[in-house]
Amino acid sequence: MRFALIIGLVVLGITGCTASSHMKQYVAKDIREIIIDSGQPENAFDLGDGRRVFQFRWGGGSYVVPQTTSYTGNINTIGNNTWLSGKAITTGGGIVTSEGCLLSYIAKWNENRNGWIVDEIRVPKQLVC
Repeated sequence: MRFALIIGLVVLGITGCTASSHMKQYVAKDIREIIIDSGQPENAFDLGDGRRVFQFRWGGGSYVVPQTTSYTGNINTIGNNTWLSGKAITTGGGIVTSEGCLLSYIAKWNENRNGWIVDEIRVPKQLVC
């Protein structure tokens, strides 16, 4: 199961890096472009200084870690009879599940464009999201 955890952490860590790259394309764009691409935000709230935060779910899901079985033992033959004595060793296997993470787009209202324009992005600080 330790192997499954390591694989899951690697996969989810790569996902976090991808999220940051994905977010950068929306800086200086209308928040509605993100809504077109990702659906409605899970949260939206004002910061009190004229900015508003829009949070979207990124990633998540289940990842299947493959299972490997190896056999060790001896083959014994006496006369016309042959038999195998040994054991099977199974490693890996399992399912790693992640809820994903909330990506935050911080936007300012722009009168000329009549919309919320992304000014800043925030990715969760934890390694796995």
